[in-house]
Amino acid sequence: MRILVALHHLELGGSQLNAVDLATAVRDRGHHVEVFATATGEPGPVADLVRARGLPLTVVPHPLVRPRRAAPCRPGVARALTTQARRSEIDVIHGYEYSMILDALAGPSLALGTRLVGTVYAMKVPTWLPRTAPIVAGTPELVDGARAVGQSATLIVPPVDTAADDPAAVDGRAFRRGLGIGDDELVLTVVSRLEPDMKEEGVARAIAAVEELGDPRLRLVVVGDGPSHATLSARAEAANAALGRPAVVMAGALSDPRPAYAAADVALGMGGSALRAMAFAKPLVVLGIGGFSRALDEDSAAHFLDVGFYGVGDGTPSPLASQIAVLGDADRRARLGPWSRQVVLDAFGLDAAADTLEGLYGSAAAQPASRPWGAAARTAGHRLAADLAGERLRARVRPAVRAALSRISSAPPPR
Repeated sequence: MRILVALHHLELGGSQLNAVDLATAVRDRGHHVEVFATATGEPGPVADLVRARGLPLTVVPHPLVRPRRAAPCRPGVARALTTQARRSEIDVIHGYEYSMILDALAGPSLALGTRLVGTVYAMKVPTWLPRTAPIVAGTPELVDGARAVGQSATLIVPPVDTAADDPAAVDGRAFRRGLGIGDDELVLTVVSRLEPDMKEEGVARAIAAVEELGDPRLRLVVVGDGPSHATLSARAEAANAALGRPAVVMAGALSDPRPAYAAADVALGMGGSALRAMAFAKPLVVLGIGGFSRALDEDSAAHFLDVGFYGVGDGTPSPLASQIAVLGDADRRARLGPWSRQVVLDAFGLDAAADTLEGLYGSAAAQPASRPWGAAARTAGHRLAADLAGERLRARVRPAVRAALSRISSAPPPR
């Protein structure tokens, strides 16, 4: 098969890293795989990773910050996808996250009849995504919700390359020494894209917890960059000033964060980052929004395996400081760390995820190609998809309009 993997941006993040790992695994099974992505300015660090894996990469400049009425269906990107799919004779295009799914629908799916698969690794699968495209989601709860509204949904939990993310393969001591952290200090590590919608709150609460505990052994290392970096750096500086020492270290983004995971004594995080920390045999406190945090252990594992390594609180901050303090016990860490890695080995291996995805591609490629539409119909499809996803209409869209986007991808062209 000839597959085009389309990423919504090239900054470090769980969705992008999972996409590259899966693309590499599928390529290694004998398929032709290319990567397409949008970027603002210079391509982000994921571009270097894609090239290092030997995957062909096409980058289309496009602003990620859109005007209020702009929609994630972008005619320029849709046209570029169509050009790439035609030139490379693509069988299946795999769009990651809803904006790229809509771009692919309005582009090569309508223009060429290219089969479309989508992945949404957010914490909600939009109900207005096309019913004709199989959708991959990351938790059983999300898959059940998508199927309940008529979407064809498949479960592929965010995979982990357990051979690369292995405590036996990476030495974190040099990373600690580079930050001036001693062997006797207790390192809490967050590896995350720093953005206001989902990640900033949890990192800010982690900084506050370190300040609240006041334990001179504690060091919080925040690895990542993004729109919230300046805000969180200011909070870190304030906490360090109050404690009179560099308790919080803003380490910036790393193209290869494995040394940071390996250097941790305790990991804080969500989603794919949480799973990678577990693969490194680290005890974990799962962060979410709305004040949510909860330690991963034998009592909470079933919950997180069902809903994902994330949570939404009621707005009241959870006792993060006490959760961290409990993991200050070396015996508890020595028990939970290897147990966490075993959970990943049992349920989140890359090979199993690649098996499922390869089968999904095969099923999609075997479907009869939809009949390509003419230019006028494609323009109408662009407009409908844009209006449907537009910020103003999103609040008042009705079921009949939601269904229109599904029908437009499968209905015969008007005569």
